[in-house]
Amino acid sequence: MRRTLVLGAALVFIAGFAFLTVVAVAEQGFTLASLLSVLILLLLAIGIVGALRNPPN
Repeated sequence: MRRTLVLGAALVFIAGFAFLTVVAVAEQGFTLASLLSVLILLLLAIGIVGALRNPPN
């Protein structure tokens, strides 16, 4: 149960940062900073979801 709550909270934060990135791209256009932001969000999402979906042995 606790893992599900942590996963949900992490996904909410990632979704919030993704929304802010989309807003920044809409206002300023796609820049190098936008690309870095997207890459960092992908790394966080893959790492957090992968770690929390696989329980420790």
